[in-house]
Amino acid sequence: MKHACERISQLASQQLERKLNLSERVSMFVHFLMCGACKQYNQNILKLRQVFELKRDEMVNDVKLPELKRNDIQKVIRSHLEQQD
Repeated sequence: MKHACERISQLASQQLERKLNLSERVSMFVHFLMCGACKQYNQNILKLRQVFELKRDEMVNDVKLPELKRNDIQKVIRSHLEQQD
């Protein structure tokens, strides 16, 4: 069973980067019926992914431009708009 658990843990990790094909998903499902440890591992990494995505979104929303850069961007936009008039 050790080899099967290693394969399932690889698939669990790969599902974070790509969509698993039907055969891979069925293999995981069947294995989870027999192995609670692998099922728990899969649930844990999926939860971690959600936490990281939430944290990433928070960090992106918290990014603030320094006032000087913001003013520079506004000047360029105003200048561009004035040239169009």
